[in-house]
Amino acid sequence: MFDLGGVTVEAIHAPGHTRGHCLFRIEPVGLVYLADVDLSSFGPYYGDAWSDLEDFERTLVMARDIDARYYATFHHVGVLEGRAAYLERLDRFAGVIGDRERRLLEYLAEPHTLPEIVKHRFVYRPQDQVLFADGVEQRSMSLHIAGLVRDGRVRELEPGLYQRVD
Repeated sequence: MFDLGGVTVEAIHAPGHTRGHCLFRIEPVGLVYLADVDLSSFGPYYGDAWSDLEDFERTLVMARDIDARYYATFHHVGVLEGRAAYLERLDRFAGVIGDRERRLLEYLAEPHTLPEIVKHRFVYRPQDQVLFADGVEQRSMSLHIAGLVRDGRVRELEPGLYQRVD
């Protein structure tokens, strides 16, 4: 908690995007700065070397309980007023994780390697010319695959070859 003389800023640890990612509650304004929980249609970004998908999912659950008058993002959306608008955007944002996973599971009806998964693109659209897309795809899909293998929904048929368990 930072006391700025009439204004306080509370740091709320919100890992996932990165290990040290935080949200900030600013009072008496009634504003929560969401930083990289940006509520964009792109969805959560967990393609960094220090990203953690499970932490991000826990952060998004925790973020549902944050009540404020205003919610501000770092990218794209800007400021939202009111909890209803915030929860609508938060649910849509969080839903991108499930959508990526659903599409990955559909793709893994047939066996595929991580390089094939990266090339197929689940985070970025195949036509998007993004220089770092392959790295983001590899890191993001590696996190999904690890969780799906751990949950018994995907199996590694041989080193580096994955298929959905039906």
